[in-house]
Amino acid sequence: MNIKQLTILKTLVKTRSYTDTARLLNYTQSNISQQIHQLEMELQNNLFTHHHKQLVPTEFLIQLLPLINDYIATHDEILNISNQNINKGTLKIAAPESVLTTGLSDIIKNFITKYPEIELDIYNNSCSYNQTLLMNSEVDIAFVVNETINNKYIHTSKLSTERLVIVTHYDAPDTLPELLSNNVYNHFVINEKDSTYRLAFEKFIALHDINLKKKTELWSIHTIKTFLLDNIGFSVLPFRTVATEIQNQQLKIINPVYGDLPYFYTFALTKKKSWDNPLIKLFLQEVNLSVK
Repeated sequence: MNIKQLTILKTLVKTRSYTDTARLLNYTQSNISQQIHQLEMELQNNLFTHHHKQLVPTEFLIQLLPLINDYIATHDEILNISNQNINKGTLKIAAPESVLTTGLSDIIKNFITKYPEIELDIYNNSCSYNQTLLMNSEVDIAFVVNETINNKYIHTSKLSTERLVIVTHYDAPDTLPELLSNNVYNHFVINEKDSTYRLAFEKFIALHDINLKKKTELWSIHTIKTFLLDNIGFSVLPFRTVATEIQNQQLKIINPVYGDLPYFYTFALTKKKSWDNPLIKLFLQEVNLSVK
């Protein structure tokens, strides 16, 4: 196998189309088919199946994808070093909205100013999905907010402590029991199901047998805050994401009464490899300067 074949394979996984892959890579469709056939012969496994006329990766290929991504990334890194372009290339970064909008955007701005020849691809997803992207070698750095990280394949840098708060409109009751007894405010407004701080609060309410009458799932912290500012329900968010609204007495933190919410931490995650990526080092240096 060679880098050309693996690049074709990775593109084909994304497009699910021989025609689109040929167009994107400027090859003929017959050449794409030939390269895939050669790979299947060498690996002695099928790489795709057809389901309802749709090209579908086999389980064998799905297992290979992280290694393929690593191989391609290593190839690109070798070319960068051999061309002495250690300050050139593309860095892929995944971060949740809570981090991206409360400090990381400034770091990105400073980094772009210092290193204009380095391109940044930014992915905004949930913390758990960011970690999946890292494990699949689809990003170089993943930022997550969690209580802890337990993964022997990941290098972890703890950046800051994140306080979780129960937050609602400034005119709402002051404690969680009072809030839950009020039909207007017993309305949990939160983001996606795999959000780490949502999972933490759902564990908290299960432990204390708390009854939530209504739950609304929204797609961004900004939208959640819009609901709260319109005096609808309550949420559980990292303090830094609502600090301005609390300072301006638009929102307030209420007393959980039943017990303390866990502390979370912001982590920068990189995959453990046998080589160093200078672009990752440069970006993490910028992050550490900002944190200090």
